[in-house]
Amino acid sequence: MVRVSLSTDVYARGRRVHTLTACPCGYVFDPNENRWKHFLEDHRPEDFGLSPLGERDESADGPLHGGVCL
Repeated sequence: MVRVSLSTDVYARGRRVHTLTACPCGYVFDPNENRWKHFLEDHRPEDFGLSPLGERDESADGPLHGGVCL
């Protein structure tokens, strides 16, 4: 299970600001910490529930939704 959490604040004129509150790597943010310092490019695909680089998930070769058109 990937645990990523965002909070959204809405300001004047409908401006929305999204803030990363939890990361799948398990990093715990301090309340006033700058989130931009936690670089996503420092993560591995496995941190997000994906296959490691260079490896394929063979189960992904099948049809979507069991072959049923939605």
